[in-house]
Amino acid sequence: MMYQSATNAPDAARLEDYLRAVQRHKWVVIAVTLFGVAAAFLFTSSRAPTYTATATVEVAPTPVKSIDNRLVPPNLEKEREILASDGTAQLVIVEMDLGSSAQDLLSNLDVKFRPDSDVMSVSYTSLDRERAAVAANSFATNYVNLRETEAAGFYNSTISTAEARILALQEEVKPISEQISTLESQRAAVVRDPASPSRTGQIDAIDGNLSTLRSELAAINASIRTLNTSISNSRTTLATRSPAANTLRTATPPGGPDGLGSNLLLVGGLFMGGLFGVVIAFLLERLDTTARDSEDVALALGATVMGAIPTLGIGHRAGPGSLIMLSTGGAARIAAAREAFRRLRSSVQFLNSSTGVSSVIVTSSSPAEGKSLTAANLSIALAQNGSRCVLVSADLRRPTLERLFAMEGPRPGLSEYLAATAELNAEKVPGIENLWLIRAGTTPSNPGELLNSDRFEQMIKELEREDVEYVVIDTPPVLSTADAVSAARYVDGVIVVVDTERTETADLLQVRADLERSGSKLLGAVMNRQRFERGGLFRRDKYAYYRTESGGA
Repeated sequence: MMYQSATNAPDAARLEDYLRAVQRHKWVVIAVTLFGVAAAFLFTSSRAPTYTATATVEVAPTPVKSIDNRLVPPNLEKEREILASDGTAQLVIVEMDLGSSAQDLLSNLDVKFRPDSDVMSVSYTSLDRERAAVAANSFATNYVNLRETEAAGFYNSTISTAEARILALQEEVKPISEQISTLESQRAAVVRDPASPSRTGQIDAIDGNLSTLRSELAAINASIRTLNTSISNSRTTLATRSPAANTLRTATPPGGPDGLGSNLLLVGGLFMGGLFGVVIAFLLERLDTTARDSEDVALALGATVMGAIPTLGIGHRAGPGSLIMLSTGGAARIAAAREAFRRLRSSVQFLNSSTGVSSVIVTSSSPAEGKSLTAANLSIALAQNGSRCVLVSADLRRPTLERLFAMEGPRPGLSEYLAATAELNAEKVPGIENLWLIRAGTTPSNPGELLNSDRFEQMIKELEREDVEYVVIDTPPVLSTADAVSAARYVDGVIVVVDTERTETADLLQVRADLERSGSKLLGAVMNRQRFERGGLFRRDKYAYYRTESGGA
């Protein structure tokens, strides 16, 4: 995570920031991608494939429930409820000879329609493709039959009602006809009897009754004719009408299961896993405050980066194996590490020639960041170049240099000298010309006070007078104790080792503040455990020269 000054707004993320995040957290990206593929595989393996077949039904207007026999447009919402009703499902169960309940059958049915059309789609989902098609067609067919039966029933009901009315009217015609016949007989008898005194009045009365009865009979006959016309029209309409509903498309067995195919799901899992992996990697990069880049370190410490040590194997991280400058050959990583220490040596030599720097403290912000390993290899590099160098094991709490050089043992050292109980003793390091080691000695109870004493300053001056070109001092971490800050006042400068996998930017800011407060000079930083990048398809292999060197060139 790049350190941002408090006065500057953070930079917007660039493409290289995303690429760097993916590179640094590639295992996270790979793990999340594999998880996405595994999840897709488990899903495709565990799911039972289902098949959906669809039939389409057209619904036409009918006069059902109209008051004037006119065609009424269908209400598709209501028709959908009828199609997906228990009654229709029972007809399907009987037709298909199923043992399931209507609710089970309807749970797999889906009926849809567009509000601006008269077409409904009937979809049925089943584990068997053949059954899906048969069920969809059965629902469609039974619904069409129901609607057809309802429409035909409307016309048949109209005809039956009219026929019944005709029969009733015909029953009314009989007594009227009989009365008319009786009155006609009476009138004929009166007409034949001219001697009757009331003959004219009787004829008039009979004629009036006849006229009334004949009017009633005519009205009844007119109604019968109207009803017969209605029956004829209804029969004609019934015979020539359009279907109340019909199946536009019959469902066929689907060619494949519902949803995405297994291969497509695996590809989707791969893509989504990779996408989420990149997002997580970028978030981790943004949330990571570790000082990974030389720009971060330089900005936090206010000093240049003097060298970058690649990550070493387990066998070269502790003990004599960590003295890389004493090794020969080896892998490209080891050769690169040796070259990094040589570059650090050149930087120190340049400071010596330009500003007279001869005594330096090598420290870090926290323990286990590689300060002792750096101090030891820097001293060896200086000695191999012909410079007389004294390496001081000033980490009185946890001395490490003695173990690195296999010079452990109970002997008086720096702590005894600073406590004025022994003389200063610089021991020649076996097998290394021009290099001496001052042991830490017995662990004292007051290491901070000893390193802050005049005798420590006197030791530095005494070593410089004895024709020693460089004094390299290994101290405790700055943030762990005050020892390093106390000792830093008496030397020419401080080199801070930064573990690119552990050191936080905030810790470097604190180290800088502590050293500046003590008046110490910060010479620069060394990046330890820097990522070792090999050549790739689109990246030049900058370590190819080291592999040539390690091969004996």
